[in-house]
Amino acid sequence: MKTPADRYSFLLHVRSWQLGKIFRYEISFGLLGEMISVLSSNYSEEDSIELVAMLEALSTANRFNLSLQFLDTAERSACSELLQQLHKTLVQKPDETSQQSAQTATRLMSLYNV
Repeated sequence: MKTPADRYSFLLHVRSWQLGKIFRYEISFGLLGEMISVLSSNYSEEDSIELVAMLEALSTANRFNLSLQFLDTAERSACSELLQQLHKTLVQKPDETSQQSAQTATRLMSLYNV
């Protein structure tokens, strides 16, 4: 996976529930920031619900808070931008699933210290 777009497609292909299983014990140093940066830089509104689910699954990993502490400034900024954009997109959609995901995005802002 050479390009960020390839990585983004791969993450979407893996799906959120699989990420939760893969990273249930921990997220390796630097990997959380890299994933957030890829998701943020390739964000597409049509993927909003799945991205919220991914970020929620990652937040359940052991040592999640430790991984957050190692985010650099650019990764923190990407995280903030991504979560704000997700919330903004989802809150504007009238369907129940989008509204629930918007609430989850609001909760994730707190978990990700945004």
